[in-house]
Amino acid sequence: MKKLTALLIVFILLMAAATPVFAEGIRVSSESGDRIQIFEDAEVTGPVQGNIIVVLGDVVVKDRVGGHVITVFGDSEIDAEVAGQVVTVFGKMTLRDGARIAKDVISIGSVERSGGAVIHGREVRILGEAMNLDIDAFLYLRLTLLVLFMLAVLLTGLLTILISKAKYSMISKNLEKNPGRKLVLGTLSFIGATSLLAILLLTLIAPILYIILLILSTIPACIYIGRMILKAFSQKNSIYIEFITGLITATLVKLIVLLIIPQQNILLATIVTGLINFIIYSFGMGILMELHYLRNNKPNAEKETQATEK
Repeated sequence: MKKLTALLIVFILLMAAATPVFAEGIRVSSESGDRIQIFEDAEVTGPVQGNIIVVLGDVVVKDRVGGHVITVFGDSEIDAEVAGQVVTVFGKMTLRDGARIAKDVISIGSVERSGGAVIHGREVRILGEAMNLDIDAFLYLRLTLLVLFMLAVLLTGLLTILISKAKYSMISKNLEKNPGRKLVLGTLSFIGATSLLAILLLTLIAPILYIILLILSTIPACIYIGRMILKAFSQKNSIYIEFITGLITATLVKLIVLLIIPQQNILLATIVTGLINFIIYSFGMGILMELHYLRNNKPNAEKETQATEK
């Protein structure tokens, strides 16, 4: 009981300390005019051609945005024209009198709308004070599953990294080596696990174990994604920050695919999302399989590492 209490306290402290670690935040801009900001607030005071994406921060839009405005774990305040959709995930959305939204408004949270705000598309509220599920049932189900899976990976990842420091330290040391081998090993493992699930589908335990396997394989894959992104800013980053950054990035990519592809093209959306998940799960399983290989062949692995360093 004492260990569990200590773990919960450390987990809360980690969640509270995650944002201050990136006090300056992360900013990424593209040639098409997109702006992505993580761990900091954003204010649009001049026209923006592309999309505005803010994660773990608030956004205030005071001038025209030519694309979408997406906020994850933050509040959004719109007081200008937005040519695309306005999406707020787990935050409060405020639409001022100057808000002119050309497409849909989607909020997982609360929405405060002034009388002068204009929405040309649909207004969808999920889990808010006044839920409005005026949205395709399949899209709503996928969106809900995406958010729930992200939260499951976040909680499981932080706790497993905390508990299994030695294991994830070894994973971290070999994370960038032989990515092709990791992907091949993971692909074979993923296909094997999926085939086994199909055989044991009638049993209750098989689907549960399969979901747990997907969550565990997503953790190292997110650490790798986060490291590749953060290397552009700093060569040394906390494994926790790498994990959170990778998880947010992977979730954002899925969310963008979910919202951009028209719901009439259900087959296309399913194929694209399935391909993204297949790569993430396979690569994560490959990392875990390689870790198992390294543990069973520790002397040979050390020789291989020394030879590589030379």
